[in-house]
Amino acid sequence: MAVLQTLHIRNLALVTELEVDFSPGFNVVTGETGAGKSLVLGAVQMLLGARVGPDVIRRGAAQCEVSAHLCVGPAAGVLPDAVGALLAAAGVAPCEDGQLVLRRVISASGSRAYVNGSAATAATLRDLGSLLVDVHGPHEHQSLLRPHCQLELLDAFAGLGEGRAGCAQAAARVTEAERELAAAEQETLSDEEAELLAFQVDEISRAGLEEGEEERLVAQHRRASNAQRLIRLADACRLGLAESETSLLDRLGHFVRLLQELESIDREHGAAFAERLGLLAEQVRDVATDLGSYVEGFEVDPAACAQTEERLELVLKLKRKYGPTYAAIAARLADQRCRLEQHRSRGTRLQQLAAALAVRRDEHLDACSQLSRGRQQAAGALAAGIVGKLHRLGFSHAGFELRVAPAPAGPRGADQVEFLFAPNAGEAMLPLRQCASSGEMARVMLAVKTVLTEADQVPVLIFDEVDANIGGRTAVTVAEELVAIARRHQVLSITHLPQIAAAGERHFLVSKHVQDERTTTTMSPLGQADREQEIARMLGAAAGSQVALTHAREMLAAAGIAAPVHRRPAGSRQTGAVPS
Repeated sequence: MAVLQTLHIRNLALVTELEVDFSPGFNVVTGETGAGKSLVLGAVQMLLGARVGPDVIRRGAAQCEVSAHLCVGPAAGVLPDAVGALLAAAGVAPCEDGQLVLRRVISASGSRAYVNGSAATAATLRDLGSLLVDVHGPHEHQSLLRPHCQLELLDAFAGLGEGRAGCAQAAARVTEAERELAAAEQETLSDEEAELLAFQVDEISRAGLEEGEEERLVAQHRRASNAQRLIRLADACRLGLAESETSLLDRLGHFVRLLQELESIDREHGAAFAERLGLLAEQVRDVATDLGSYVEGFEVDPAACAQTEERLELVLKLKRKYGPTYAAIAARLADQRCRLEQHRSRGTRLQQLAAALAVRRDEHLDACSQLSRGRQQAAGALAAGIVGKLHRLGFSHAGFELRVAPAPAGPRGADQVEFLFAPNAGEAMLPLRQCASSGEMARVMLAVKTVLTEADQVPVLIFDEVDANIGGRTAVTVAEELVAIARRHQVLSITHLPQIAAAGERHFLVSKHVQDERTTTTMSPLGQADREQEIARMLGAAAGSQVALTHAREMLAAAGIAAPVHRRPAGSRQTGAVPS
């Protein structure tokens, strides 16, 4: 189970510094009226992205800061994956060893938020808050009032998670099919545009361009246009090598004869020199022969030259019109052909896309229908369960219904859900958001959470004013329900009732003091003796009343708490004070 481990407050209103460690199960906060019991609630709401101004900064301080450590390790089920995905989407650092650190700093210039040390937006804090913390009372984050949350609660109770995922996927496929059809409808050509497109395709196709053709044409044109010069150069070289009176071959022959004479005297070295020079003379003779063949085979064809020039001009023209390279022209041709084909087959394509969209819509509506059937079947059972809990919680004649009505089909299906509530007999059923007071709302949420405790994934629940306008046996029942919820969730309850306070696993006392003409409020964990005294006070007894103390001990014993319940963890601390 994910838990809020530590809450740290610094320079918030009258606070210098305060650190509070919570139990994983049921935590209660008590104190006199006006002592400032809602300080925890206000600090947590700051961490959930609530709007706050610089007026909360402690007088004399430049800024205030609230931070919290939460554990969202592997034991928290699928929650770590959801938190990890949210952090990744927000571009902030992931959790290390399952530890999530939220921090909010308020200064005169504005607000800054941090998640795991990375700068984050208030929206990211709110998104994390929707996964991790539900605050129930006369404040924000009352998810029970949001229609889409009511729908999600019903789906969780009905076990429709797989159906919801399938419906969302079907809705996404409808959206994609609609996009494709809309794009195809926009892809239309006028007769003039289609005619131009056909001309361009024909022009490029008839040209029959080939890769590297321009380079070959340029080389051919250069050779043809310089034919006479090439012949003169080759012939002059041939004569100089082999046919003039002072040709290179004649001179090499003279040198060969000299080396042959050297060989007759020094056979060891002369033979090698003579052989090498003989090979060189043979190569010169071959070059001269090839040059002769080159000159004899050179033909100047004006018609061929003109044809090469014409072809080269066509290539350059197509490059100017359709692209700087052969690859660009080929790509342009493929694109133009595709557009022309789509234009010619547009009617058929639109029919195919419309048919595909109709299929996708039918699939989506089928998924919506399956969800609707599941919701209709589960709505009565969920309402009956909530009514039973409400009767136990003091609403003896309350009514509760879930109205499942048609809605435009979307990713969540084609239903809208409304929670209807009548707190008293004879009253009309009205939407919960219109008729429930803050105290009633907290108890309704308590009833819903108890019924949904197996399905609900939000790990931390804070109840404020859950005990408004109740007492007696109903108060005991509320305490029992909170204990039941705390088996699967971390619960923080701000309460005035001793029955609820006695049921808590950890008990915090908020006290107001005046020192040096400044009012401060402290929040401290209570040991067994102090807890007995606080519960006796909550019973309305005078200070030192032994009867009240005995009653307090009996209440704690009935809750299974008969020994000291708090040993402060190593390394934790609490200094300073918190505001009233």
